[in-house]
Amino acid sequence: MRGRTLTYEGSVVVLGSAADCTAVLDAPGVAARHACIEWKPDECHFYLKRADGQAFVNGIEVDEVILEDDDQVELGVGGPVVRFRAYWPTGSVCKPVRKMLTDARDVARVSGGAAATQTLTRDLLTQATLHLKIGFPIAVIAGAFLAGWFGGWIGRPDPQVTRDELDAIRQQQARLQQDAENVRREDIEALRQQQQRHQDDLAKLARANATVRLIQKDWSRGVCLVHGIYKLRMPDGSWFQPEAEDFEVEYTGSGFLATPAGHVVTNRHVLAPWRESSAVQRIIERGATPEFTHLSATFPGRPPVDVPPASIRTREDDIDVAVMQLPAAAIEGVPVLPMRQGPIEAEDMSAFVVGYPTGLTALLARADSAVVDSIREGGVSMTQAIERLAAAGQVTPLITQGVVSNVQARMVVYDAETTHGGSGGPVFGSDGEVIAVNFAILPGFGGANFGVPIHFVRDLLPK
Repeated sequence: MRGRTLTYEGSVVVLGSAADCTAVLDAPGVAARHACIEWKPDECHFYLKRADGQAFVNGIEVDEVILEDDDQVELGVGGPVVRFRAYWPTGSVCKPVRKMLTDARDVARVSGGAAATQTLTRDLLTQATLHLKIGFPIAVIAGAFLAGWFGGWIGRPDPQVTRDELDAIRQQQARLQQDAENVRREDIEALRQQQQRHQDDLAKLARANATVRLIQKDWSRGVCLVHGIYKLRMPDGSWFQPEAEDFEVEYTGSGFLATPAGHVVTNRHVLAPWRESSAVQRIIERGATPEFTHLSATFPGRPPVDVPPASIRTREDDIDVAVMQLPAAAIEGVPVLPMRQGPIEAEDMSAFVVGYPTGLTALLARADSAVVDSIREGGVSMTQAIERLAAAGQVTPLITQGVVSNVQARMVVYDAETTHGGSGGPVFGSDGEVIAVNFAILPGFGGANFGVPIHFVRDLLPK
């Protein structure tokens, strides 16, 4: 079917191998009901939802995601690949209802309820989909009810959180928030054995490879552990506390020093992690503001350095790289990593990924037993655990090696192992120069991990 373009007019397209699917893909690995694409007119978005099979969008496995025009969708590992395109008739407009309500609420704060109602009415009549344009005048007949509801809505300082959204937020917290006391001894021992095998393999390679020795001895000292904690600030100045529960997300990532002035390169999703959670994004769209309560960078042999959130810079497009700046005095003596100036070629290219995959867990797996026991028995926070490990000289990155299998305009693909926490780490090529910024993994398949080509970083660095 390569080269064919099929257009569907319905609001739901079911993809699968069953004959009654909207889009029938009779290929190995495609489930009977593999996935579906649904158009949601009130949000003006297409959603891809996994059903009975694995789904990958632009190489990343997803359960549910908003599709953008030109996204690449793969059904199953190594399964058929299709390109998603959306057709918009000339002159068509569409503004999500939640955006209309947010804009109206902002108008109400400055100009009052009457102006807000006028704003909402104008948007609904000019920017909404057809069924909303028809339905809105009918709803206006119940004007008193609408005014009472809307007035109450704009008067509440806290966003309304549905049970599903709250559950999703809790799941994210459970997944991202790691605490030193929750790391089991058997987990540490298993990871320690795995890491030792990696280091033994790398040591053998280093004896015959000058580039590996250089990365181990020098350049790895320029790779930092990024540790962040953020909360959501409400419009009235209070912290977001769904059902009186504290909301706080803690995570780790990686980064590397790119200039003597203290510019550290990492991923956008490391410095703006709230953008990765649709549940948190919905709270932000209703008026909440994400704020870091802690953000630090820890280089090998040095104490953690506080990162000024105001120094964070991201690209205007969706490329997953970002830069933060540390005080120059705090990084004196830290090596600035060499970055590739010319093109990246896949032929005969090695890939060495340096970073902190699994974050605190990996550090504890390599730390001295006495240090680990003091952390585990003391019931310390992750911030305190990192401080103790740094003071003991136990913060060092992992180095994994592999080969570059593919180079695309916006992506470098390699098989050097990594996982969560390794995001933002440098990917070195055969010559010891940074060729990419590690940003994503393909779950369940270590043969394909992904990096952003290093030239996308240059726009964020001083000329």
